[in-house]
Amino acid sequence: MIFLILLLALILRLINLNQSLWLDEAVQAITAKSSFFYIFLEIIGDFHPPLYHFFMHYWVSIFGSSEIALRMPSVLFGVGTVYLIYKISGLIINELFINGLKNLKIFPIIAALFLATAPFHIYYSQETRMYSMACFLTALSMFSFIKINGLFINGLKNSKINGLYFIYFLSTILMLYSDYFGFLILLAQGIYSLPKKKYRYFIFYLLFFICYLPWLPILFTQLKTGMQATQTLPEWGRLVNLSFLKAIPLTLIKFSLGRITFFDKKLYLIILVGLVITYGGLILKGIKGMLKEDKGLLGVILCWFFVPLVIAWLTSLFVPNFQPFRLLLILPAFYLLLLFGIFSFKSKALRFGLIILVLIINLSSLAVYYFNPFFQREDWKGLVNYLKHQENSVVLLPSETSNWPIRYYDPESKIKLVYRAKGIAPINGLSINGLTDYGPRQEKIYYIRYLSSLFDPNELILAELKEAGYTKVKEVNFNQIPLWEYRLLTDYQLTD
Repeated sequence: MIFLILLLALILRLINLNQSLWLDEAVQAITAKSSFFYIFLEIIGDFHPPLYHFFMHYWVSIFGSSEIALRMPSVLFGVGTVYLIYKISGLIINELFINGLKNLKIFPIIAALFLATAPFHIYYSQETRMYSMACFLTALSMFSFIKINGLFINGLKNSKINGLYFIYFLSTILMLYSDYFGFLILLAQGIYSLPKKKYRYFIFYLLFFICYLPWLPILFTQLKTGMQATQTLPEWGRLVNLSFLKAIPLTLIKFSLGRITFFDKKLYLIILVGLVITYGGLILKGIKGMLKEDKGLLGVILCWFFVPLVIAWLTSLFVPNFQPFRLLLILPAFYLLLLFGIFSFKSKALRFGLIILVLIINLSSLAVYYFNPFFQREDWKGLVNYLKHQENSVVLLPSETSNWPIRYYDPESKIKLVYRAKGIAPINGLSINGLTDYGPRQEKIYYIRYLSSLFDPNELILAELKEAGYTKVKEVNFNQIPLWEYRLLTDYQLTD
């Protein structure tokens, strides 16, 4: 049965895998194709540890840099995480005494099925970024952590766990080198271990710190760069951080529905409230049963989910960096807690109905994601193909930092690009000099309004175009990337 679920997980993660790369993926792709030492230069502005960058550098050298090749590692890490939640559930179920349901074989199967069809997990299993890798390594770290604790609970000798110690150490240090949010997972393990007086794990923490020392200078440089970016671009903090009051319920919604949304605000509110009440109620009911019946390993799942969530939420008051996708590491724990709540009911018919409900929500959300391109990634591929067929034109971008997807899809630089800002800086002052870089008179200018609220909050580019004698004649949208066509008033007359 688990083989069929893993096959399903793989198939669901391969659908639409060749959709366009978006900005961050294009940065990752070009960095991966560059020299090994170039990674260190680019990573300063990317607030993540280096493991995924190094991994992708060698992956691309072997398998190439097409969209599918770039995304396959995330697909495989995603499928691997489905298998790990199956194994973790098998360990946990032996400690589950809620309503006497010990050794319930169906529990791990349903847990794996939930994650296999999880729309949020599938989305980031299709992304050329480190989130799927970090989630896999987190699950492996938690599996070995739970396994070790289970062996001690059952009184087995230390000689039985030497291999598990190695897996725990290796997976955890790799997790820390793949995502800084991995430190919240480490904190969760420490909080679970401390009251149980399992001090041996703090020896591991010392080893983790020693292994992380070589990276600390670059981490501090990344922090400095991030602080400068937030100060220079005030909108950046609001862009990368959810509202404090909305953060927790929106995280629950994204975990449940994935990246889709509803444009009807009343409908969205109804769905939001319904999901929060249903899923939140199930999780709370499961926790109540766990606290009442369990004295063993189930507390690990509570710490795995709540410690990173709460710490990240509170920290967002001081460091604007709270987004649900950064907490993908705790998604397996979310589904385990949800399943504990479902199995806390005595009625088998009710349990079956709730399992079907979760699967319907997962698959319905997936269908919207698959068949509505709006909820897929920015269509830079379509944009570049369109611009390549526009002769004698200049393409204007608010900032040079947004040109990565164009560089990926236009490696021969056929598109003539002009930037109004370079580096992490907003546009200041009017200047039309850049518009004539490719000749004294450009009949057409295409303005890509990408992140204009970030780099051009005062709409200075629009004022520049007007002053230079250009008027907007057409607008094309490439999945959340607006492209405005401008022409000289003297050469092009608007008609009613």
